[in-house]
Formats: sequence, structure tokens, C-alpha cells
Amino acid sequence: MKQEETLKDKAYRLWKKAGLPEFFNKKGPKKTPAWKVYLAHLEYTNHAPAWRRAAKFMKDYHSLKRHWSTWQKAIVKWPTCVWIALAKASAGNEPCEVAAIDGTTMARSNPSQHYLHRIDSGGHVSRPIQQVLMIDVKRRKFLAWRIRATPRGEKCDVLYLMKQSPTLPDLALMDKGFDSEPLHTSLRDMGVWSVAPTRKGCKRGRYRKQLRDCFDHSLYWQRNIVESLIGAIKRLFGVYIRARTWRAQRAEVYSRLISYNMGAYARNLLSTEPLSTAVSQKYKHIYTS
Repeated sequence: MKQEETLKDKAYRLWKKAGLPEFFNKKGPKKTPAWKVYLAHLEYTNHAPAWRRAAKFMKDYHSLKRHWSTWQKAIVKWPTCVWIALAKASAGNEPCEVAAIDGTTMARSNPSQHYLHRIDSGGHVSRPIQQVLMIDVKRRKFLAWRIRATPRGEKCDVLYLMKQSPTLPDLALMDKGFDSEPLHTSLRDMGVWSVAPTRKGCKRGRYRKQLRDCFDHSLYWQRNIVESLIGAIKRLFGVYIRARTWRAQRAEVYSRLISYNMGAYARNLLSTEPLSTAVSQKYKHIYTS
């Protein structure tokens, strides 16, 4: 998308690219198109981190006068398929040579230190939201992600990310927590060759032994780009989720990642050069022989 486009133009183009209908309701009055409701959520995510301010923003800049609860209630009714379509449209379908996968958590609230001291919690007030993310190393975009209200093992979501990604990467870089022979086998069956450091004392597994004996650190170092993008998301939008219900939390997380892909903020935050094709071809020759 062009940088000179406004957020309104970007929201409309993304909605059309995702192939979503203009209205979701089949009966009743059709006053506000669904893409304008999504525009209100983008304004809430990017410019006004409060629904009352977002409603005022929509009234002043887009001439849409609605109560703030109207925007909020409309956005939480959307099913997961709508957010998946928007996520795929924001990621694009360009070929991906190298992808990186990692997980992180987001707090559900931002309590003050005085409150934490009074309740004697030791800094822990609730269970965080878990996110497992897959990015394109070259384009610095989020390809797919999965969020969970109850954290669990990250490696069980890798195959889901591959299926939800608009394009299948040639290589997947992962950390030591994804060291699993069944996972490597499943990825090779899909045509994706994976790289993850093995744990100490690795003695079993065909692909784990290959990674243990022929590990290319110069290739694996590209994985830190996913750590940088996670840090960029937290610096831009905050380290906690403002919503209270699960459906609203899902919408907020999706909107943050989609906004980053749309280029709502400055791009090229990272100066690391993308992985060259020559290095990946050399690695592929070693591990597929």
C-alpha cells in the first residue's frame, strides 16, 4: 500500500482485498458498512487507545457519529473467519523464502505498582494471553499467528500457522523449544525444511541428528528478526491488552498485527539484511542430500 494513502483508504483497500461483504446483517437497516466499523477499530488501535476517544475521532475526521459502545459491540460480534481473511490480505501472497517462528505473551491489564503491593501478588495478577507468530524474514511482515487464552506448548501451533499462512515458506527458523522430531517430519512432508537447535544429549531422530551434526549458525541468526518484530509491536501498541472479554481481546491482537502489516507506522525499523539466496541454497543442499 502507498504511504501517502490515509488510514481510511488503507482500510477500504484491505477490506476489498480480503473479499469480505459490505454488510454482515441480512435483515434490518444497513447504515454503516462493515469496513467503516473496522476503520473505527483501526483508529482505536493506532491513534486513540480508548473507545470514547476513538468515537470522537470518527466523528471529527470521518463524519460518522456513533456512540462508542456501538463501535465496540459491532466489532466483537465478528467471527474468527473475518479476522483470518483480513490477516491473510494484510500479509500478501508474495513467495516467502525464509520464515521465523516464536511465541510471546501479553498481559491482560496494566496495574500500578501500588495496587500490586496492596494485594501482595508479587507482580502477577492474571494469566497472560499467549501468541505464536510466524514472520517473513525478508519482508518483515507477520504471515500468520495464533492466540490462546490458556497458554500451552508453542510447537503444537506450528502446523496451524503453516496452514493459515497465505504462502508456504521454504525454510522455518525456530528456537530450541521447537526441537521435536515429529514436528520436523511433518514440516518436511509439507515441503518446508526446518531449522531448530537440538537439546543437549540429542541421540534420536533422523532430522535432529542432521541438525546436531551440520548446524549452520549463520543461517539460524536470522531468527532474531522475529524477536525484534515482537518488540516493535509491544513498543508501538503497548505490552498489555486493554480489552476485558475474550472476543474483544482477540480483535485487539489481530488489529495490532494487521496494522503493522499495513504500514500504519514507519517501516524498515530493522537494519538487518535479509538472508541471501546463496546461503539458503547451500543449507538446503546439505540437509536434503
